[in-house]
Amino acid sequence: DTLDDSARVGAADSGSGTSTGDGGTKPGTGDAATGSDAATDAPTIPTRPTGPGEPPTRTATINANAQGFFELQTAASGLSYTARLPAGYVTGTPYPLVVGLHGCGDSAAHFATWAVVPWASLDTQPYLAVSVGGRDGGCWDLGQDEAKVLEVVDDVRQMFFVHQKKVTLAGYSSGGMLAYYTGLRNAYRFAGILIENSGMPFGDQTDAVLAAAEWKLNVAASVHIQDGNFTIGSTRGDRDRLLGAGFPVQYRELDGGHDGDSIDWTDFLLPKIAGFEAP
Repeated sequence: DTLDDSARVGAADSGSGTSTGDGGTKPGTGDAATGSDAATDAPTIPTRPTGPGEPPTRTATINANAQGFFELQTAASGLSYTARLPAGYVTGTPYPLVVGLHGCGDSAAHFATWAVVPWASLDTQPYLAVSVGGRDGGCWDLGQDEAKVLEVVDDVRQMFFVHQKKVTLAGYSSGGMLAYYTGLRNAYRFAGILIENSGMPFGDQTDAVLAAAEWKLNVAASVHIQDGNFTIGSTRGDRDRLLGAGFPVQYRELDGGHDGDSIDWTDFLLPKIAGFEAP
């Protein structure tokens, strides 16, 4: 599918690797998420420092464009990602972090501009923002790309003061599947998950994954009623299973198809992070 370059519209997934209910598949592979992958690898909660956590230990080289976005690479493997500092950024102040995961066919840089920090938010953005690279133009692979997300979070924390209890994943479509996958399997590391037009990818392991999460992290989802990739029945089912497992869920439905829209982010999803905090 072609990308719409306007500030408001995201890339529509091609349909490959998307979920239409409980048969969630790995984007880019078509392989079902197995129980061994999804349910039994949950990490032990580490001892967490009190307060916002550790200050950064590295200095970032920033070459921002006119809109304030800049590209970085992780020290661990050279993985690229797009970043933007909060409005009025003050060194030494801990900030929330939003970690963006694009849909199939999109890119980290483009997703950053219409979802992670939409145009309307440029002057008021209150959080550190990153959009993970490594799958530009393609779909995410859950088994391989969970590690990329965690690597980027670790890298950002080395260069900027990220509040350790206020890290939120934000995903559209295939990126939303990866957000659910990474967030629920590593719940101790995240305050919440923001979802646009996507679904949980765990299939018949969903209840086991939800039960294994280290805490009931926050979930906010904005879905489109006429979405042909993630049907309204499947997204309502995800909502009900999360609520049934004790997760706090904020959910809304709007008319529209699968394409992403900045309004979902500015009017509903991104404001939710003000109330997201991990224990």
